[in-house]
Amino acid sequence: MGMLNVGLGMAFGGRGFGLRDRLEGKPGYSRMRKKSERSGPPIERVVPDNVLTFDKVTDVFNSGTTHDEDQPCHLHVADTTICAERCTREYGNPCQYFCPAAVYEPLFELKGANGQGERVEGRLQINFSNCVHCKTCDIMDPYQIITWVPPQGGEGPVYTGL
Repeated sequence: MGMLNVGLGMAFGGRGFGLRDRLEGKPGYSRMRKKSERSGPPIERVVPDNVLTFDKVTDVFNSGTTHDEDQPCHLHVADTTICAERCTREYGNPCQYFCPAAVYEPLFELKGANGQGERVEGRLQINFSNCVHCKTCDIMDPYQIITWVPPQGGEGPVYTGL
């Protein structure tokens, strides 16, 4: 039934069984909400249970990822000042949450008022050797300033243990 529904959707512009309107596709980052639009407690990283969710080391190990530590970074951030200034204030640096291998470590701190409001100090640490090449950062970055490119030498995950 699922394959038939997919076939109908392909033939009729996204309409399948029982759908009158076309299914709309939206970019992942367009669904991201700013901190001011969210209610409830702040987002916290899931504590791994080692059954359905795993810690960073286990995720990277299971993917079989290999990178030379001295190769150039294959994750390009166009403007780190956007990460520091706008993303820290508006979204709370979601890259630290959506990356399953914890590649992005925003080491930013909001400092007290200096006459013109808060200022952000610190840097964005990219641990690219942990990257499992899921491209979530390229899809979910709210400012679309992260670009994933294939790593030098074609290295990356092999997924033999999965």
